[in-house]
Amino acid sequence: MPEQRAASPRSSLHPSILRRLQRRTGSAVARAVQLSGGSVHKAYRVWLGDNRSFFLKTSAHTSPRLFGTEAEGLRWLAGFAALRTPAVLAVADQRSDDPGFLALEWIPHAPPTDVGLERFGLKLAELHCHGQLSPGWQRAGFIGPLPQLNGGEALTWPEFWAERRIREMLAHARNTLPDNVVQLVDLVATHAQDLIGKGRPLAPLHGDLWHGNVIFHDDEPVVVDPAVYIGDPEVDLAMLALFGGMGPAFWRSYHTQLAVEPGFERRQAIYQLWPRLVHVAMFGSGYVEGVESCARQALAD
Repeated sequence: MPEQRAASPRSSLHPSILRRLQRRTGSAVARAVQLSGGSVHKAYRVWLGDNRSFFLKTSAHTSPRLFGTEAEGLRWLAGFAALRTPAVLAVADQRSDDPGFLALEWIPHAPPTDVGLERFGLKLAELHCHGQLSPGWQRAGFIGPLPQLNGGEALTWPEFWAERRIREMLAHARNTLPDNVVQLVDLVATHAQDLIGKGRPLAPLHGDLWHGNVIFHDDEPVVVDPAVYIGDPEVDLAMLALFGGMGPAFWRSYHTQLAVEPGFERRQAIYQLWPRLVHVAMFGSGYVEGVESCARQALAD
């Protein structure tokens, strides 16, 4: 959960949120504290009149289905009884002028210790050991505010990654990318079958597993903000390695359960290409160099 920023009066929440929260919780909102962090939604710690508190995020400028999809993804991950997710307390999708919101269990957290990192490695490996037969998910989702198509249909895993991830996100980022980079990215998609190979057994994925989406409470890892689907477990590992990683204790612990397989470095570049495209689509040209670098690494002999 983000850190607290400044106290906000109860009225800073949209009146429709106040009404819907009272109906769902049975208690009126007493106060809300806006939290720092997050590039898409506003986030708050909210206290009810009966002194219960919870985390709330809200937005009036996202897809009407976004919060409901996230809630379903959290429950889906929790169903594997591996990684902990915050309990969903209330959810409402955007409608007309009423903003959507997601209310979650409040979980105090602190910087990870080696014990926490080791537990995270074991728990993530446990999730990745739940073998699945085909890629995708039961409904389309979101990565940030952007659509994430999850229809696996009759696709192999390399086909899924090429079409549902690289080429779909390339369409959102194309206008920001130079032509030569667009060609490089499309070449990675074209050769995905050879570059990825037959692949590892498919598994449930968090889908947006950068280190900011993992929090630690009493050395217990808790994952938030998922973009779930079924795929190669190395996708989650590649995301963790991309934005600062988790430290040696995590990697040692994970690999005691699931060993590194030959060719991981190339596949890591292929799997990191997609989040780099997401960043170009969301934030612009400052991330173009990373896309080009990933594509060249993926295609290197």
